[in-house]
Amino acid sequence: MKLKTRLYFAFGFLFLLIVLLSGLGSIFVRQLADDSKSIIQDNYRTLDYMQQIKSSLDVLIANSDNQDIIGKNKVDTSMETIRESLSQQMKNVTEPGEDKLSKEFERGFLLLQKLLEESINNENSDPSGIISQASNLQDLASKIYELNIQTLLKKNDTANETAERVILYMSITGVTGSILSLIFIIGFPEVIFDPLQKLNTGIKAIAAKKYDHQLPDNEGNELGEIAKSFNSMAVKLKEYEASNYVMLFSEKKRIDAIINQMHEGIIGIDENQRLLFVNDYAKSLFNLGGDIKKGEHIQTIAQKIDFFASFAVDFALGGDESLKPKIVKIIHNGKELTFSREIIPINAPKYENQQPINIGYVVVISDITDFSDKDKAKTQFIATISHELKTPISSIGLGIKLLSDNRTGELNDEQKKLLDGLKDDKNRLLSITSELLDITQAETGNIILEKEAFDPSEVISDAVNALLLQAKDKSIKILTSIESNNPVLGDSNKVTWVLVNLLSNAIRYSKENSEIQLVCKEYFGDNLKFEVIDQGKGIPSEFKEKLFEKYYRVPGNKNNGSGLGLAISKEFITAMDGQIGVKSEEGIGSVFWFTLKKMILQN
Repeated sequence: MKLKTRLYFAFGFLFLLIVLLSGLGSIFVRQLADDSKSIIQDNYRTLDYMQQIKSSLDVLIANSDNQDIIGKNKVDTSMETIRESLSQQMKNVTEPGEDKLSKEFERGFLLLQKLLEESINNENSDPSGIISQASNLQDLASKIYELNIQTLLKKNDTANETAERVILYMSITGVTGSILSLIFIIGFPEVIFDPLQKLNTGIKAIAAKKYDHQLPDNEGNELGEIAKSFNSMAVKLKEYEASNYVMLFSEKKRIDAIINQMHEGIIGIDENQRLLFVNDYAKSLFNLGGDIKKGEHIQTIAQKIDFFASFAVDFALGGDESLKPKIVKIIHNGKELTFSREIIPINAPKYENQQPINIGYVVVISDITDFSDKDKAKTQFIATISHELKTPISSIGLGIKLLSDNRTGELNDEQKKLLDGLKDDKNRLLSITSELLDITQAETGNIILEKEAFDPSEVISDAVNALLLQAKDKSIKILTSIESNNPVLGDSNKVTWVLVNLLSNAIRYSKENSEIQLVCKEYFGDNLKFEVIDQGKGIPSEFKEKLFEKYYRVPGNKNNGSGLGLAISKEFITAMDGQIGVKSEEGIGSVFWFTLKKMILQN
């Protein structure tokens, strides 16, 4: 039998059982309600009528010989009550024999009424006839009362029998239904869940790549069909794994060949910092033989090979800073070579539609010895040219000064303008050559610093005083705020140069009649932070990262400049173990800042 049919039978049985219990309950409850209704609506009313009649007859007998007005009123009220109760009783006759007694009572009541009328017309009449007739009526009322009492007792017995029968039937039905339901509850999971449990075990086996696992398919229902499909799937997966393994092995060989043919060192590391592979170029570069093994932790390898130690430290430190490309020197075959080393994190989703997670790193080592040599030659050439240019520039400056002296002859206005222009060009050319010399010193690592403790208020004062005239020309106020005046370590001349450069830039790009703030304050305990805050047009976010690169100028900027000032400032501050940066919002202004270490005073 199919599983679907079994389910239909099982749930159909439960449905019929519920309908049967509901139907029987409704029928039995209705029967009890009908019995109770007949008792209350029929017999109870008759008892009430007869009780009223008997009470009224008692009052009538007591006042039958009373001729005063009160007595007569009581008699009239009693007769009226008897008349109304009799009228209601005649409409409520339900039991056998009750009709005969009710009609007999009606005839007796008419006779009593006639006797009362005669008594009213004849004042000397004997009331004994009225009393006798009233007594007869009381007897009839008692008979009707007794008849309904007996009927009530019989109906009560019938209701009790019905209730007992209902309890018996409902008990039998409930026990039978409970037993059948219990059998259904015990048997149904065996039919459904046992095959599902086997299917679950099979799925776990497939997930563990145990493709030989098979399910019994002897069931002649849907579960048997599922088992057959499962077994077929396991066979197909086994075949697919075999073919896929061959393909993956072939692709791995191809990728290994490509990586080994590359003229760059490639080192693969997994997410747990264990070695995956090293290509042939890297092996020859570091003379690697049996010193390292696949799966070995790089911290262990670092103890044997210096190059691995260099980036093992970066892995230990973590953070984006450790992943930035770095220049490393390697001695290979007795010759010093320069390499660029870059650590590239590999992120990929573990499963489809999941967020990418780190699955390892690739260390790429590129030979840049030629580029490094050429860069050194370029730097030396610029340094030589800049140095050589200083002599003719100084001579030009001396000539301009002599021409400006009235002792060499009087100059007209046009000649004075030309000399002023030449003087500005000479100063700009001298500034550029000085900047070129500074940047070449930074590139070659030959920055000469005089690290000493100095008062930050002094360098701030020197920088502001140097630019007061330039700020006055644009009606710009330079406001200083020195929140901390702790001594700092560094080269005061270089720090003054950096502040002058930042302030001159702020003046250049600020509007007239605006303000520039220069703030010195505490920064993370052992640092002082210098901030130059302007109200200029700000810097677009896409250009901020390139501001400190050599020769870079923001596109659309019409102000003259070499593009070296911020690059030199960065080199100076970095050489003094500080940091430099910018915060800017377009249309509002910019904040250029740098930090320096405080002088630690000994107690």
